[in-house]
Amino acid sequence: MSGIFGAWHFDGRPVERQLLKTMSDTLAPRGPREGFTLTGPVGMGCRLPGGSPDAIGETQPVARPSGTCLVFDGRLDNRDDLIRDLRDAHDVSPGTADADIVAAAYDAFGLAFAARLLGDFSLALFDPREQRMVLARDAIGIRPLYYRHTPASLTFGSEIKTLLAVPGVEGRPNDRLLGELLLRHLHRHDDDGSTLFEGINGVPPSHLVILSRQQSVLRRYWDFDGRPASGGQSFDECAEGFRYHFSRSVDRRLRSAHPVAVAVSGGLDSSSIFCTASRGPGAVPLLGLTYATHSEPSSDDSRFVRVLEQSCGRPIEPVERPASEGLLFRSDELIDRVEAPMMNAQWFHGERLLLAARARGARTLLSGHWGDQVLFDQAYLVDLFHAGSWRTIGSHLQAYPEWFDGGTRREFTRGFLADLLEYDLPHWARRGLRGARRPWMTRPPWDDWFSERFQQEPGPDVFDRPLTEGTVLARALYREVRSRYHGLCLEWNNKTAAAHGVDRAFPFLDRDLLEFVMGVPGAVLARDGVPKALMREALKDLVPVQILQRRSKGDFTASVNEASRRDYAPVLRLLGPDALVVQMDYVDADKLLRGLRALEGMLQGSASCVPSWRLAGLVALELWLRRFVGTNDNHARDGRLHEQAAPAQ
Repeated sequence: MSGIFGAWHFDGRPVERQLLKTMSDTLAPRGPREGFTLTGPVGMGCRLPGGSPDAIGETQPVARPSGTCLVFDGRLDNRDDLIRDLRDAHDVSPGTADADIVAAAYDAFGLAFAARLLGDFSLALFDPREQRMVLARDAIGIRPLYYRHTPASLTFGSEIKTLLAVPGVEGRPNDRLLGELLLRHLHRHDDDGSTLFEGINGVPPSHLVILSRQQSVLRRYWDFDGRPASGGQSFDECAEGFRYHFSRSVDRRLRSAHPVAVAVSGGLDSSSIFCTASRGPGAVPLLGLTYATHSEPSSDDSRFVRVLEQSCGRPIEPVERPASEGLLFRSDELIDRVEAPMMNAQWFHGERLLLAARARGARTLLSGHWGDQVLFDQAYLVDLFHAGSWRTIGSHLQAYPEWFDGGTRREFTRGFLADLLEYDLPHWARRGLRGARRPWMTRPPWDDWFSERFQQEPGPDVFDRPLTEGTVLARALYREVRSRYHGLCLEWNNKTAAAHGVDRAFPFLDRDLLEFVMGVPGAVLARDGVPKALMREALKDLVPVQILQRRSKGDFTASVNEASRRDYAPVLRLLGPDALVVQMDYVDADKLLRGLRALEGMLQGSASCVPSWRLAGLVALELWLRRFVGTNDNHARDGRLHEQAAPAQ
């Protein structure tokens, strides 16, 4: 995890070192070492942590004899292949740093270089021969990269704050994307690179952005094809393939010059990562970290963690969760980090894991996030419907509730019918149905406070580039991975970890693993209606049987609602008459008052945390407007939030 940044003045004015220093300072947590290069109107820089073995002592920006200059944030997973292809003509060797390998690949293959890169990365490359800047991002979008392109200049950086630090650049909200986020449309839109700030773009996953004085060209360099695996593979053969791809994914993320931490919850996904990483002695020290949750029975996974320790022969260190805090606890700090109106009332629990990892020398934290989305989506039932396998559909719907606490067959059946409409009706018909239902749908007051103007902002529900090949399940997984909401979540995770100099890594989002899973029939992934049946079979000799057969998850509903209740009074003050959400016509004042009154009762003993999520979204919007859009007076109020929200002593 590094931080990259740079500027290009198209009128020929030299880039000043002070500008690069200002941009660099916004990325200081990403690495203690900084490097600059200034060549007239072009300046580039990087904050370096030195996390991988070959990166110890590396220098960036990389300057090639050809004149190519590159800054790179990431991890190359196919180093050996690239070294073999480049060794003779481009002066690379097994000890060459990733950034130098990438720069050599550009000199060798031109713009085709990006398709040869495998791993998690973002990069910027200036080619003086062609007078162009090339920005690129990995296939999944793990590492963020933003840019601002005007007739006068180009600036880029790993965080939006880096661009807002440039003199003359102001934060202006992108109301369309804000509406799609807060009104929950973003899962239906692919990641087009738009951001929540007008005039600032992100590089979409799997894309190059080629920029010059005259133009900006967006080019996709790779994508999933979604086609099923060739041949009639048996369940055992698919399990063997899954084990190979999953083990390789974990191994790729263990490459580090420092200890590697694994966040272990005791659930199937994180346990599978820990058990896979623990096999054999290994060259990298492995650190298991888990929440200590004995005080909350609904989220206490300690018995499963103890089973893991005994099975793997490695200790898993408990990290004490902080005392129950309110929704506003350090909320202004969170919004500043993630640069988006996205809040999680439990975010500081994850922060404790990051702090513990860093304190123990780790620079990488592996997480089981996205295992649920990647390995179980009941959209495969639509494939069975197309094949006429109605009896199998019935048996799977009957089996699901046994594996989900509180889940009912009616809920899963309703989901199946919704998937049928989603994937079997043309887009115009789906829009018509939604339009016909809208007048008859009523939202509760705590979910209906946005103004009429703001509710008109989201565009039509359509995926600009849907997957046309493969099964319905492959198309559903593709939409999950490619949605703009997924991209924002990845950026959220990257930025919260980077604040502590730690890189969050997600083995379930490995490109090769995802492509393999897309090619496996859903009835194989969930054989006999058992969620993640393929992974359970593939790892049965690694993961303890108690976890393989686990049928519950930790439930944090009570603590989420408690966080909202604790800070309800300061939230009312925050969202008072002078709130920016009202002044800027995002929220209707009368509807807001009704909604907050109704919400207070919902937070008392509710079995759902949806009302708390809706409240958190509104609070996040207000804080985001104050931090990035509002006046200095608004910023001054931010500093008082912590005092208002501080728990009583």
